Amino acid sequence: MILDGIWDFAWSEKDTASPVYNDFSFVPDCFDNMQQKFNRRGYAFYRRKVTASGNLRLEIGSFGLHAKVFWDGKELAESFLAWSPLKVEFVSSPGEHELLVKVDNVLEGHPLFREFYDFYGFGGIFDHVTLEEIKENEIKKLVVLPQDHTTGEIEIVVETSASSLEISFDGKFFCKKENTPRFRLNVPDFKLWSPESPNLHTIKINEKEVTFGIRTLNWSGERLLLNGQPVKILGVNRHESHPEFGPATPESLIANDLRMLKAAGCNFIRGSHYPQRKFFFEMCDRLGIMVWEEPLAWGNKVVDLTDARFVDTLEEQLRLTIRNSINHPSLIIHGFLNECVSDTPEAYNVIKRYMAVCHEEDATRPASFATNRPAKDICHELVDVVSMNVYPGWYGTEKLEEIPEKLDNFAKLVSGKPKFVSEIGAAAICGDHSGAPWSEDYQAAYIKQVVESIRNNPEWSGVMLWLFCNCNTYTGTDYMVMRPRGFNNKGLLDEYRRPKMAWKILPELFK
Repeated sequence: MILDGIWDFAWSEKDTASPVYNDFSFVPDCFDNMQQKFNRRGYAFYRRKVTASGNLRLEIGSFGLHAKVFWDGKELAESFLAWSPLKVEFVSSPGEHELLVKVDNVLEGHPLFREFYDFYGFGGIFDHVTLEEIKENEIKKLVVLPQDHTTGEIEIVVETSASSLEISFDGKFFCKKENTPRFRLNVPDFKLWSPESPNLHTIKINEKEVTFGIRTLNWSGERLLLNGQPVKILGVNRHESHPEFGPATPESLIANDLRMLKAAGCNFIRGSHYPQRKFFFEMCDRLGIMVWEEPLAWGNKVVDLTDARFVDTLEEQLRLTIRNSINHPSLIIHGFLNECVSDTPEAYNVIKRYMAVCHEEDATRPASFATNRPAKDICHELVDVVSMNVYPGWYGTEKLEEIPEKLDNFAKLVSGKPKFVSEIGAAAICGDHSGAPWSEDYQAAYIKQVVESIRNNPEWSGVMLWLFCNCNTYTGTDYMVMRPRGFNNKGLLDEYRRPKMAWKILPELFK
């Protein structure tokens, strides 16, 4: 049962046990993008009636920043894992019931989000809300991990109380076997998944169906290999953001964003800087766009990395993020802790811990974090692939023609591992054609230098430009002076997806 649509709505600047429902809202929704609540922090209450009974599972696809779920006034679940799905299982008596979802965008006391993060912390229910009955002997977990791109071998992990498993591939019966938690099979008549040919297969075990792709990754040498061949990543970073919808972007908008990127020659997206929506992954699977996904974090200092609540909560979200996205062939890299203080022993200890988590949850993909201090970083040895956020010629004093040499020098800092520029870019205000920094002309010239330098240097495995489109960031804080209009303006398109000069030259650069 999909519970999207019109809900009773109440809002308060302070938490309250007696909200006044004098308004309504449409779910999915971002409450601080409403005209009356724009950029205001507080508590939102979404309420509706539901007729259901039995063993139930409720899922909220994405929310921000903090959520509590109540059923007939009884609290069922609470989560600070912003942008992640929230799932809860419970038993209900027959009849009509009251479902209440309380969400807030309050920064104080949040274990993960910080005021200095360079993207806005919205509040609301960003994705679909669904309610379903839990079936007896249902498949609770079904993971498909490709093992060999030459034979079509996959490893299957299944969790169910059923005594036997009936398996079909692509709608055709394959076999029936005794329930085994982990086993391997060869997919019949398989086709490989790649950005050029994003072929997908389905597996159905009993009543549970999963879509997957057969492709393998190898990162043991200097280059990242996809299906045994070196792959050059040419992509962008992307925020789930829009001036009208915030992160509650309609699926049609997500699809259009991804189609635009694919048409421009992009083969990769780094999801910044939080878990991605399920629909986003489904589209990337179909279009052949590779993805980096990471939990919520940005620029965290020693005070965070020595805070047990922060470290434990981020690990919880990291594990959940990997488990939720593991079947998507488009997912290529697991990330975490964007731009932390990776030149400190405190960061070394946490990064080592999170790398172990990534390998424990999924050994078929490399893991990394994006460093913004590559020359001083002491954690390069820990990661599977090295990722650098560098901005020569923007935050640095280099001239445009000096950027290639600067990038070459960064590449020489590490050997023996695949290396990426995970962020690089320059801001541009639409309509400024002065040729100076902040102009469309400067940004286009900057992007041209960057892409040509990395595309032609075999030491780099790829580049992820910052940023696909302008996105909401600091508002009402001292940090806003760094971000005119309250937007990060480094987008190749503006916040309404109107192209800048840099976007128009992208297809030729990514060709």
